Amino acid sequence: MKHKYLYFRRTKIVATIGPSSSSPETLKQLILKGLNVARINFSHGRPEDHLRTIQSIRKISAQLGMPVAILGDLCGPKIRVGRFQNDAVLLKDKTLVTITVDPVLGHETLIPCQYKKLVTEVKLNDHILLDDGNLELLVVGKARGMVQARVSRGGVLRNNKGMNLPDTKLNIPALTAKDRKDVVFCIQGGVDYIALSFVRQAGDILELKKLLRRRKADIGVIAKIEKPEALENIQAIIAAADGIMIARGDLGVELPAKKVPFVQDKLIETCIEHRKPVIVATQMLESMIEHSRPTRAEVTDVSAACLSGADAVMLSGETASGKYPVEALETMDAILRETESYRFFARAGMFRDPVPNRRSGVQDAVSSAIAQLSRDLMVHCIVVVTRSGHTAQVISADRPAAPLIVLIQSEQVLRRLQLLWGTVPLLVSSRLAVDKRIAFAEAYMKGLNLAHSGDYLLMVRGIGDKKADTQSIVIHQIS
Repeated sequence: MKHKYLYFRRTKIVATIGPSSSSPETLKQLILKGLNVARINFSHGRPEDHLRTIQSIRKISAQLGMPVAILGDLCGPKIRVGRFQNDAVLLKDKTLVTITVDPVLGHETLIPCQYKKLVTEVKLNDHILLDDGNLELLVVGKARGMVQARVSRGGVLRNNKGMNLPDTKLNIPALTAKDRKDVVFCIQGGVDYIALSFVRQAGDILELKKLLRRRKADIGVIAKIEKPEALENIQAIIAAADGIMIARGDLGVELPAKKVPFVQDKLIETCIEHRKPVIVATQMLESMIEHSRPTRAEVTDVSAACLSGADAVMLSGETASGKYPVEALETMDAILRETESYRFFARAGMFRDPVPNRRSGVQDAVSSAIAQLSRDLMVHCIVVVTRSGHTAQVISADRPAAPLIVLIQSEQVLRRLQLLWGTVPLLVSSRLAVDKRIAFAEAYMKGLNLAHSGDYLLMVRGIGDKKADTQSIVIHQIS
């Protein structure tokens, strides 16, 4: 059980910035403790305030010399109930209730809904879930422009709580009018990624990418997987997106809870197969919103995501509104380092079993060979020279034993690489000759006391990059 820790943590940490973490001092502490990607949640707060937070992150990151990517998370078409008398009602089991789309004040037998198409789209025997699945209704009829439902699982329902319709095909755009306005703020703030909520098909991603192209914005798009319908179209969604987020909150409401772990594991494997980054999100250290230590189950959850090969794990309320934002990030960092070190030393650098279904081609063969070389020679780093970041993305997906020291000239690409598993992006001012690249990496590793005479480095260039004039792998032994 005793083993050394790896100097470079491979799995990245995404943390949501909110009232508990937006002060300059807290942001500084989060970055110093290992924050890789800052998430700005446009479901809450004012866009103008989010812009100020983004500017603060950029300023502090530059002062520390520690690059941080920024992810703007759009609200999406979240369906909610309206308001109630006394701000809450008690729904009793087996009672009949009426759901209306009119803007009225609700009571024990009348539930206002903010989604205007509910009556036309919901069907007989559809299930309606309220407040993250804590309450459940069954549709028993429709009349006079309203829905009649029986309470299957009752409880207290408060103002503006969420409504999920797992059995209903909704004719609602993934990119709402509010989202379109928030995209403009994301562009103004210069975010590195935008997360699109409630994605159901590849067309949702393509619509956002079209909007970004029209505004000449080069921003990666992350598809949030939180609808069963998305699972039916997952191959096309992953192909269209620049990465995915497994948003287990709504996904865990609309799917049986027992299926979520296996869906998560399969989604991670599918993303690795497609060489796209994958974030595991929601309730990872939920108890740390109120308590300074996590539950043992939460520790196991974070570790399991790491063992499955996720590129990143995410903190939500823990850092956005919790009492212990810095401690939550420190805890997640510690769990990841413990898990990665155990895996590294127990399996000789094999962080994850190879993906069985990946298509065979030159890119896949070369990337797989690099990962194998990193284990066979126990190389101390893999030097990756890239312009677009694609070479690093390709190699990262094979989860090699050594960290990827990525030499890059673009600050924008450098920040986006913060999301990829195992990458250590370094900004270089000019194109270096081959011998100078190796010397640069060798000096960098020696400066950290991570490499010595006789150790091996790999240098990779142009793998999977169609614009590269040559593709090469160099094995270098430090003299």
